[in-house]
Amino acid sequence: MGKILLDMAMSLDGFIAGPNDEPAGLHDWFFPPSGSVTAGDAEIIDESIRTTGAIVMGRRSYDLGDKVDGFVHTPYRVEHFVLSHDVPEQVARGETTFTFVTDGIESVLREAKAAAGDKNVAVGGGASIAQQCIRAGLLDEIQIHLVPVLLGEGIRLFEHPGAERIKLERTRVIESPFATHLRFRVVKEN
Repeated sequence: MGKILLDMAMSLDGFIAGPNDEPAGLHDWFFPPSGSVTAGDAEIIDESIRTTGAIVMGRRSYDLGDKVDGFVHTPYRVEHFVLSHDVPEQVARGETTFTFVTDGIESVLREAKAAAGDKNVAVGGGASIAQQCIRAGLLDEIQIHLVPVLLGEGIRLFEHPGAERIKLERTRVIESPFATHLRFRVVKEN
C-alpha cells in the first residue's frame, strides 16, 4: 500500500517559495538550467516518478502552475487532486487530469489514495496543504529537498505545524551539489 508523502523543495532557511511566489531556483536540482541532472538527483527524480500514483495540491499552487503553464510539461502523468473552495470554470491546459475536492483535507487524501492504488500520494503543492496534513496527523513520510540557498523571506513550509511535537525518524540522506535529499518516517505514537 502506498504512503502519503509530503515532498517539497525548501531553502536552508525554510522557504518553499520567494516573497512573490517565485520558485527562486529551488527546483534547479529537478530541472537544471544546464539540462544535466546529477546522479543523486536523478535517483530521487526517477524514484519519485515511478512511485507516485497521485498528487495533492492546494488551489493557490494550482492557479500559479496554470498561470505559467506548469502542468503542460510535467513528468508526472498521474491524476492531480486540488483542495479548493470552488471549481474553476476552465481547467488548466495540458494532459494532466485534475479533480477538485471541496470538502476538506481528509476527503482529498481519501480520493487521491483510491486513485494511487499501491503507489504513493505526493503532497507537494503548497505550504497550506502540507500544514493541514501535518496538523491532522495524516502524513506517513516527509521528503525535503534542502537547497543550499538562503531566501530571507517568502513562504515557509513549517510556519504553523501545530502545537503537538511530531517525532520523525530519518530514513535516507542523498547529497548532490544542488540539494540534500532528506527523507523521514513520521513516528505515529499510539
